Amino acid sequence: MGISTYLRDLRREVGTALALLPGVAAIIRDEHERVLLQRRSDDNTWSLPAGAIDPGEAPAQALIREVWEETGLRVVPRRILGVFGGSGGFRFTYPAS
Repeated sequence: MGISTYLRDLRREVGTALALLPGVAAIIRDEHERVLLQRRSDDNTWSLPAGAIDPGEAPAQALIREVWEETGLRVVPRRILGVFGGSGGFRFTYPAS
């Protein structure tokens, strides 16, 4: 799925300025404890299924939606493994389109 209407409208207003956007990422393991990764379509790197939290959406709801949109899997979040932020590698810059 492409960018949400909210993010598209926000980018129209702020351009390429820094936008603080909460996001979620899922660690999905199979019966052998292998972690599901997916290849990103924008820069061809491997990542966890992840995405932005939409306005009014709970993080668990966003996780369920993002995993479904990106993998077609139905998941039930079981626990939070961490909450991260700051400048220590937690910023992502999308490639220029």
